[in-house]
Amino acid sequence: MAATQPALAVLQTLQAELSPGSPLTFSSLFRFMTLASTLRNDILLVQAASHPSNTAPDFISPAINLFLAACCDLGESDVDVYWKVLKDVVWHSNGDIFGIEDMFPLFANHGRQYGITLYPPHQTCLTEGCPAHAKASVLKKAEQRQIVLYTLDGGPIATYSIHLYCAECNTNYHHGYSVNYKTRTFYPGIPDVIQVGGHQFVETRVVRMWRTLMLVSWTSMSNCAQLYNVALKQNVKPPPDFPWNFELTGDHVWHGFVQLALMEDCIERHTILSVPQDGDQKAHFMDAISERNNRIRTYGQEELRHYCNKCTRFRRDDSGTLTSKYSVVVTDGVTVGHPCCAIHNCHAPLNNNCDHFCPAHTATHAHKCAIIACSNDALAKSKVCHLAEHKAVERTYQLRGQSRFQLQQRLQRSQLAHPTNSTPQDVPLDDLVDDAPLEEDYTLNIDTDGHVEATQLVVAPCGMILARETFYGAEGVGSVIEMIKRVFRSVDIFHFNCKHAVTDRWCQENCNPAAFEGLLGDDSVGWYFNLSIAEQTNVWFSGYHAICREMIVHRYRFFLDEMVMQKNRLTKAKLEKEGRRPGNWPLA
Repeated sequence: MAATQPALAVLQTLQAELSPGSPLTFSSLFRFMTLASTLRNDILLVQAASHPSNTAPDFISPAINLFLAACCDLGESDVDVYWKVLKDVVWHSNGDIFGIEDMFPLFANHGRQYGITLYPPHQTCLTEGCPAHAKASVLKKAEQRQIVLYTLDGGPIATYSIHLYCAECNTNYHHGYSVNYKTRTFYPGIPDVIQVGGHQFVETRVVRMWRTLMLVSWTSMSNCAQLYNVALKQNVKPPPDFPWNFELTGDHVWHGFVQLALMEDCIERHTILSVPQDGDQKAHFMDAISERNNRIRTYGQEELRHYCNKCTRFRRDDSGTLTSKYSVVVTDGVTVGHPCCAIHNCHAPLNNNCDHFCPAHTATHAHKCAIIACSNDALAKSKVCHLAEHKAVERTYQLRGQSRFQLQQRLQRSQLAHPTNSTPQDVPLDDLVDDAPLEEDYTLNIDTDGHVEATQLVVAPCGMILARETFYGAEGVGSVIEMIKRVFRSVDIFHFNCKHAVTDRWCQENCNPAAFEGLLGDDSVGWYFNLSIAEQTNVWFSGYHAICREMIVHRYRFFLDEMVMQKNRLTKAKLEKEGRRPGNWPLA
């Protein structure tokens, strides 16, 4: 029956085909057509390889028949009649024909029992030059595995995932990517479901929700997972014979976050994401993460050349001719960092966050006494040498990790680590610690594990973050100047070594903002630009301190670059709404 046949004629035919004891109801009809249209891949899989994918088959498999019968309250023979009459309408529809949104309970209750699965988006081989691709023959070699699908509306669902295999070119087609010659190539665009583990799949809507929580409320990966497990899992338990539990972890959240960011990055650059297939889930994306980190550091954030009428002042004469323009940025540091080599200003990454030195300095310093300026070798199973005073320092150092010293130190850090909103709040500590001597009362001179001292932000007065840089060691003027030279390559650094001392006459005459008329407000009262924007932005940025402080360097850079990018997109949307006309300066 043609898909274009009038609806009344289709209903009349269906009623005539059904047995007298099987009344035609709208609920069964709507549900059958909606569910059947979502099962086209399952229906096509059991057909002959020569069967064209754009033609509805005459019969459906017994498993599909049982599934539709259970969901639609129909007999098995009635399902055959429904399919015979409605197959062309179902086959050429666009999925949810009647707008039935909540089908997840049906798949959760009946889908796994009858093998309903996630499929690759294509049923034919996509490899150019492959004989199977040239013939457009449907792939029939399939492998099924049990998975957990984490949904936003229906919680976790126990179901299956199928990958199809092309024997001609040895390519495996999975739900979100294909694998060939140890390379995992993702399909173009953003899928509806992202694989975050060997047997764990998450709706992309859930991953976007996690990213938004990280952006607006400084939620860590583990807390995003906990939120889903507590609030969205809806007390659903896996079937008794199901091999996997329904608990999400912080690693699952991280893998979803990384894949969504990398796929969006590839869309922006009109490329396809490809990663190595070998190794575990963490290893797959390490090269892609490092490549994006280096690219952003070299070429800057996407809003590096941003302007709007809130951060750029255009001055015109009486005739309306542009006479001058002032674009302003403000830079400031914030104490958000990651573990690094204990050697001052060493940029080499650690192999592991538990390491004291980078690989190069491990060879030269790992066996030495940890007391600064002591060149003696350390004793076995100790960080210090044989000197009694050094052993006493080590005992005090170990005491710190076992008592209130460590707890108080963490509590002090938490003052800025978990702001409730973008306004900083002081947390009083007086009631939470006792009068015992603090760490400062001890003369501890032990060389502890290194942490990056500061992250430097370059912010426009409108709130757009133009650049971010990690400083190893200290926020010195020379380091800031080198950052500005790298970020704004055409900028003339007019006062290279100045520290803006009051006694420096040249500095006071040439570097004082009050000397620049374009920075002053109307009638030279106040400032035209919001020059405290860096401090305000630091309040938001400092919320990531607790999340990032134990991240390895590649993960640290990737995460913060993504947060800055998402923050900028929110800022740009706000500027557009306010009529600030945001844009980007053309490349010189």
